[in-house]
Amino acid sequence: MEYKQIATYDNYLLANMTLGMLQENEIDCHLKDEYIVTVDPLLNPAVGGIKLMVSAHDFPAAGVLITEAENEYLKEIPCPFCKSCSLVVEEKTDRPDSFWGRMKNLVAYGQEELHQKYYRCQGCGGKVDEIPSSL
Repeated sequence: MEYKQIATYDNYLLANMTLGMLQENEIDCHLKDEYIVTVDPLLNPAVGGIKLMVSAHDFPAAGVLITEAENEYLKEIPCPFCKSCSLVVEEKTDRPDSFWGRMKNLVAYGQEELHQKYYRCQGCGGKVDEIPSSL
């Protein structure tokens, strides 16, 4: 069976929570490189993090579930700047066209393409790199 990477994590708790959510919805999936990153977190950049792998057949449904869960969670998180609950996800993927660009990413980050994810407040326009705590 063919598996595709749907997400990457540097935190094994979040990776396992997402894995459990998908498995509860009968999505065929598993974690790759979980033990390497958990035993030695310094190897995280070298292996490219904990990868959530989903069967090619279930890939579209898994993407919808992950997006819905994240959007529901964001509705409860206040912006650290203006305190409104209006954070949205913004993503950027860097896919170098040149051989040397891909090689640089492989050597420096352990993967050919770089994926950045951050959050922007629709109320004040503030940018947050990580989801702030709701507490």
